[in-house]
Amino acid sequence: MESSHLLPLSALFCLAILGSHVHASLPAEDYWQTLWPNTPMPKAFKDLLVQPGNWDWMRRESTHVKQQATTSNKLKIPIGAFLFDLHHDGDKESEDFNKTFPLYSHNKHSDHLTSNEPTIPNGAFFFEHDLLPGKKLILGRIKTSDVFTFLPDTIAKAIPFSSSRLPEILNRFNIEAESTEAESMKKTLALCESPTMHGEEKYCATSLESLLDFAVSQLGKNIRLLSTEFERETQDRQYTVAEGVKKNGEKAVVCHKMNYPYAVFYCHKTDTRSYSVPLMATNDGTKVKAIVVCHTDTAHWPSNHVAFKMLNTKRGTTPICHFLPTDNVIWVPQFSGLKDDM
Repeated sequence: MESSHLLPLSALFCLAILGSHVHASLPAEDYWQTLWPNTPMPKAFKDLLVQPGNWDWMRRESTHVKQQATTSNKLKIPIGAFLFDLHHDGDKESEDFNKTFPLYSHNKHSDHLTSNEPTIPNGAFFFEHDLLPGKKLILGRIKTSDVFTFLPDTIAKAIPFSSSRLPEILNRFNIEAESTEAESMKKTLALCESPTMHGEEKYCATSLESLLDFAVSQLGKNIRLLSTEFERETQDRQYTVAEGVKKNGEKAVVCHKMNYPYAVFYCHKTDTRSYSVPLMATNDGTKVKAIVVCHTDTAHWPSNHVAFKMLNTKRGTTPICHFLPTDNVIWVPQFSGLKDDM
C-alpha cells in the first residue's frame, strides 16, 4: 500500500496513544480492566489486538478479478458457521427474508438435502434433543484461520463504515473495486445496514471497545465470554457428544466475525439458548469444547429454509441449533463468578 494511504491512520494512532482520556480512547486492554478489573482479557481477544506501529496486516495486495458480481445474481453471505448461496430469482418470501434476516439466509435450490442419514447432514443444523452423550454429529466448517485484528477504537471511529462511502474505504485500503476483497467488504457493509430480525438487537462492532459496550448494554456487566475451542489441529469431521453438556442460559449476545480488512463483528441478541458441548473426534480422539446456539423462534424464517429441509421439520415448531465457529464469540449471563468461567 502506498504511504499516502497509511499516513492518516498512523497519525490517528499517535493521537489515540497520546490524546484523549475518555474511555473510548483507552487502549483496549485498559478498557477491559475498567469493566472487569480482576479478570484478564481472554486470549481470543488479545490475539485480535494490533500492536502499535505494526500495520503490516494492511499492506497486502488485492487480487484483481473479472467483474463477475455484476453479471451474476448469485451472492454468498456468511452466516457464522456456514456459507449458503442467495438466489434472487423471484421467490418473494425468500427475498424478503434475505433482506431482513441475512445471517440466516439459504439456498432455496438445496432440495437434495435430507434428514434420512444416521448422522446430522453436513453438520449444519440439528435439533436441541441431539445434544445427548453418545450422539454422533458432523462438524461443518467451523474452524477458521482469519487473523485480521481490531483497530484501536479512535482509529475505527475515524474510518468510514458505510456502503455509501465504499469507494472511499477501498481507496483508503488500496483495494481494487472489482476484487474479491471489495465484494466481501460490500456484503459485510450491506449486512450491517440490513433491517433487524424479529426480536433482534444488533450492532456491528469495528473495535473491541465497541463490542464490549454492546454486550454490556444488552446483558449488563455480570457476563462471561465463551467460544469454540479445539484441543489441537485435526482433519476429523465426525464427533461424538461426550458427558458434560451444559446449558448456558436463555439470553445471549452472539458476535460473528465478518469479512473485512480489519476485525469487524456482527453482534446480535435474539431468542436463543446456548450450550457448552464437549465433543470427541471419532478417528483421532481430538477433544473440542464446542458452543452450540439454538434458535427458539423460527416462525419468521421462510418455509423453504434449508434447515427445515435438512431436519424434515417446519418453521416455528422446534428450536434449530448449530455450532459456533472458532472465530465467533458468545456472551452469556454470569451466575457463578466471572473469573472462574473465562
